[in-house]
Amino acid sequence: MAVANPDTRSIDHVDEDASHDVPYHVILWNDPVTPMQVVVLVLKRVFGFDGPTATELMLVAHEKGKVVVWTGSRDKAVHYSIQLGTAGLQSTVGRDG
Repeated sequence: MAVANPDTRSIDHVDEDASHDVPYHVILWNDPVTPMQVVVLVLKRVFGFDGPTATELMLVAHEKGKVVVWTGSRDKAVHYSIQLGTAGLQSTVGRDG
């Protein structure tokens, strides 16, 4: 497990097709309303994560307030963030630097 910064842990999910520029991150924010099982199901559906990975990411967001769930190209990051929003989860797209 990689540490994205002191406030956010992340499991490395990097798009191999991303440009050599600074990559974009999809940041999932804690949601105190949506049941944890629903968050796990959405992460599995949108990203294709297995159960343990989706559960770990959900728990990091729950405990730390946010978690980087995906890193790669801007277009794909925006696409994933829209999919999460459509499913009722809050996310943003950001980048280091």
